[in-house]
Amino acid sequence: MNYPFLLKFSAVTNLSDARYAAGMWADFIGFCFDPSSPDYIEPNKAKEIAGWINGPLIVGEFSNQPKAWIADFVKAIPLHAIQIPANYSDESITELGLPILLKTDSADITPLMEHAKCLLCDSMETMAVLNKSTELTILYEPKDSNAIPNIEQYAGIALKGQVETAPGTRNHDAWTMMLEPFMD
Repeated sequence: MNYPFLLKFSAVTNLSDARYAAGMWADFIGFCFDPSSPDYIEPNKAKEIAGWINGPLIVGEFSNQPKAWIADFVKAIPLHAIQIPANYSDESITELGLPILLKTDSADITPLMEHAKCLLCDSMETMAVLNKSTELTILYEPKDSNAIPNIEQYAGIALKGQVETAPGTRNHDAWTMMLEPFMD
C-alpha cells in the first residue's frame, strides 16, 4: 500500500500497536529508548515486539544519549534507523551507517540535517518555516495523534503509540478512520 505520505508510528510500547502499524504498511515503527521519557520501553521488550512484525523499518528513538550507548541498542535489537534530536551534538553518529530521523522543535538548520532521511516536528508553524529552508521530508507528529485533519496535506505523519491496559484490547478505530481513505 502506498500512502501519499510517509507513515511512522512512534513510541510503540505494545504488540497490538506494532502489528497494527505493520498491517497498515507503515514506513517506520519507533521504540523510545530515552530512559527519562514516559514512553521508554525496555530493550528486551522492544526486541520481542519487533520479532513479531515484518515490513516497517525499526527505529530507535533516542534523546542525547552518547553514540556508544546508541550503538549498543542498534546491535541488540537490531535497529534499521535511529531518531535523535536535530541538535544532537556528536556528528560522528553518522558513522553508525543507519538512516537518521531528526526530531526538531526549532526551524534552525543543523549540521546533521545534511545526513538525515527526514525530520519530525510537532509544530505546524515550525514545519512551515522548515519547508521553505530544507528539502527534507517533514513528518508531522502532533501531540494528539488520534485526530489529524487533512493528513493528505503533509509529506509524512507520525502517530504516537498508545497505552494498552491488557494484551489485545487496544482500539485502533481513530487511526483507521484517518488512514482508511488512502487504502487501495
